[in-house]
Amino acid sequence: MISLADRKYLITIFIPALFASVLLFHSPAGGDESVKEAKEVKAAQPAPGSEIAGKIDEEIAAARARITADPSQATAHVRLGYLLLKKGSLDEAMLSFDDALKLNPHSYDAKTGKGVILARKGNLQDAEEALKDALLLNPNPVRTHYELGLVYEKLGDTEKAVAEFKEGIKKHEQGR
Repeated sequence: MISLADRKYLITIFIPALFASVLLFHSPAGGDESVKEAKEVKAAQPAPGSEIAGKIDEEIAAARARITADPSQATAHVRLGYLLLKKGSLDEAMLSFDDALKLNPHSYDAKTGKGVILARKGNLQDAEEALKDALLLNPNPVRTHYELGLVYEKLGDTEKAVAEFKEGIKKHEQGR
């Protein structure tokens, strides 16, 4: 049995630090489709340091231009959603993820993004549902397990939080 002090340490320090390193160095595995999707997700994340000097705004403008040129690409909407999320424009990001899901209801990236936004807004029950849906579709679930662990932590369910963090670590070690 884990003591309360150990649980707090796991949740507040060790597991988030471990997941941060996992997310930085994780390389996708799986079939062509999951590799393609993972590359598109990586492209959806702003370049390191892009927030400096308004670069994030330039990336948002470029993503919007891509959507204007071809509004039928769900991945373009996902990219815009993650850029807006990074900027802190949660309502706009939610609209982008919703648009992506209208085009591709099986987009685990859009469902994960929605879960993150719902959690940040304090709607933890819906965040949990969105993240669980994303896990069902996601061949690369490391980040989704991490986000779901954070939701459980905010809900005060330490055991579920630790279990999700551990599952994410296990998936990372398996190369998924």
